Amino acid sequence: METGMRVGIDTFSLHPLELDAFGQLDWIAAHGFDGAQFGRLGDDPGKLRDVRARADELGLYSHVSVTSPNPHLSKGTEAALVDRIAAEVARAAACGWRELHSSLGDDATRYRHDVPWPQHLADAARVLSRLAPCLRDHGSRINLEPHGDATTWELARLAEDVGGDVCGVCLDTANVLCFAEDPVAAARRAAPYTHLTHTKDAILYFCGTGVRRQGRPPGEGVLDWETILPILAEHEPELPLSIEDHKWLFDARIFDPSWLAQQPDLTRDELAEFVRLAWTCQEVIERGALPDPEAYEAVPYATQMEARLGAGRDHLRELLSRLGIDEAARRERAEPAAGEIQGQGHDRL
Repeated sequence: METGMRVGIDTFSLHPLELDAFGQLDWIAAHGFDGAQFGRLGDDPGKLRDVRARADELGLYSHVSVTSPNPHLSKGTEAALVDRIAAEVARAAACGWRELHSSLGDDATRYRHDVPWPQHLADAARVLSRLAPCLRDHGSRINLEPHGDATTWELARLAEDVGGDVCGVCLDTANVLCFAEDPVAAARRAAPYTHLTHTKDAILYFCGTGVRRQGRPPGEGVLDWETILPILAEHEPELPLSIEDHKWLFDARIFDPSWLAQQPDLTRDELAEFVRLAWTCQEVIERGALPDPEAYEAVPYATQMEARLGAGRDHLRELLSRLGIDEAARRERAEPAAGEIQGQGHDRL
């Protein structure tokens, strides 16, 4: 199986097709992608083994998710939650899945839950610490996504506090915009801990409460991929780039003082860069070089899904090749030319 940065799909992107895991793998392989990032696939060990075997047969990378370690999202006791996730970790490891995806909730968890958000972070850290012996026994790690809930500042601190060997980041490259983070700075913060991705792009434009984010496939938004990809590759050369594509509009309510108060890490410089990106994108929209966002959003995702996913795949692969961080470049660096093997190579500067 090939190594290096590979371009796959988070299977949520395929939700209009209503396929099971095996159908998703077949679709992914047939459409020229390299792998699949799944959500939870259930607790049946036989099914999990069969899914892994099918992915391997197709030459695809694959990863799965586990239950959120945030105890405020669980109906049972914290001890029961720890036992449940430990069992999921063990079943995944038995299939060779050790880089695991999860999250701490969503935007409602951060902004509208009865429990203050800092308490969610502290209590999730405690659950992850209780899971650490199990994770280390299996050589596994839970990678948390910025899912409208946690910022990259918070996830980096959580990984440091719990231990980067058992807690990492699944970097959603465009969800960081929901917190008014500069996506390049966010990538730098998260890169040392990033082992999975939800790879997406977005456009930004102003609205009544601040700035609205509309998801787009990689290459069709404001993200500076030529800068972001090498940052990520430096820390994880074999990072899977799993495109997660969907519609939905999200607002960063930067005109709301109460919202800003809930972003204690947001710096003036990053907020300024975020606003600059929004202003630049707004100008492109106003001169008609981008379709009207509201009209574009009204088009059903299912009618655009295949074209959007294919465009993102092709853009990322072209960049990986041009930047010299794709698999072919890795092989070229690793394998000396015939003349060099025979002692006839030229000196390099």
